[in-house]
Amino acid sequence: MALFSYEEQSGLPLLREVAVDLNTGQPIVEADGRFRLVSGLEAVRVWVWRALRADNCRFAYAAHTERYGNQLHLLCGKSMTEARSRLAGLVREALLVCPYITGVERFYFTREGSRLTAAFTVRTVYGELTAESEAWL
Repeated sequence: MALFSYEEQSGLPLLREVAVDLNTGQPIVEADGRFRLVSGLEAVRVWVWRALRADNCRFAYAAHTERYGNQLHLLCGKSMTEARSRLAGLVREALLVCPYITGVERFYFTREGSRLTAAFTVRTVYGELTAESEAWL
């Protein structure tokens, strides 16, 4: 019985990203000065984190295509009810451009003052991961 890797099953090359400290946003550097690389599910986690960052608005950087980034800033000034209904759609729109992501589901919302946070599950060709995004209203 042959074992197939996810990249063979999906037809995609193995995704690789520079590892990032998800608390500070700083790339992780090895002792020898080289950037640490992650692959597979961890690389998708980094991609999701970058795509949903508040400062990564769509069309903000000419280095990316017009499909990369998010439009979470559109929720600013919206009512909590409207923001909650639109947040899931904006997150899906931002993430499903990645060919390694096959679905975004199981949203759970929390509110703290004017901040709305969504926790959700991201289905990928490598398995599932949980992620969060927030919007300021």
